[in-house]
Formats: sequence, C-alpha cells, structure tokens
Amino acid sequence: MLEALPGALSLRESTGGMRMEMYRKDRVRCVKGAGNLREYRLTQKTKTRRVIAACCNTPMFLDFTEGHWIDLYGHLWPADTLPPLQMRTMTGDLEDPSALPGDVPNLKKHSAGFFVRLLGAWAAMGFRRPKIGYVEGALDVGE
Repeated sequence: MLEALPGALSLRESTGGMRMEMYRKDRVRCVKGAGNLREYRLTQKTKTRRVIAACCNTPMFLDFTEGHWIDLYGHLWPADTLPPLQMRTMTGDLEDPSALPGDVPNLKKHSAGFFVRLLGAWAAMGFRRPKIGYVEGALDVGE
C-alpha cells in the first residue's frame, strides 16, 4: 500500500524482502523536516506504526511504539553508506526462500541471538523506552 502512494519508491528488494536497519531510539533523531512526518497504522489498536514523509510519500521508519528501537528503511541510504547486511529474518514467509543468496544467515524467524542482542541494547539504554514525539498526525491514504 505504501509503495502505491503517488511518487513513492519501491521498498522491496529483488528478493521480495525489505532491507531494514535497526537502531536504538536514543540514537536516532530527525534533524530536518519533522513537520512532514505522518504515521500509518494497520489498525487503530496496533502498536506498530510506519512513519512516512508526507511531502514525497517516502517511508522513513517503522516504530514499535512500546519498544526501544526503530527500524529504518534501507532504501534511504546511498548504496556506499548502507551498513553491511548481518542477517535476513522472517524468510519463512517467502514462497521460495531457497532463492535467497547465501551471503548472510537467512533465518526463517527471529533467532535467539537476535533477541539477545536486542535485550543487550535495551540494557545498555538503562531499560528505557524513548518515545518518538516529533511525528505529527496520521497519513491520509484515501481509504
């Protein structure tokens, strides 16, 4: 649905997946254009929101509002500055996961190691859950 917005870029890679970069919320801030950010939630009760720059319909990040991290869409980085890929997760959702390259682990679900790293980052933050308060309003998707 987000890719169908006027002027929106494709989020999916040739594998069918989306490149996401996880960061601690206390290490990410918006330095310009926060007034253009809008949220989109799949339902009114969902705790996950996609944040889009409404001026150009560019998806910026996915925010699990009760978590301590955000997932930044990988398409935002120039290719030469994108952090190295460490793993693919949720590959069990693909029709043919065997078509994925073997350059990094292709995990069917999230691994125990993934959750250990996530918990370690949260501990390093003093178990805080910063809020991202600079997103103003909901995205009008014409539903």
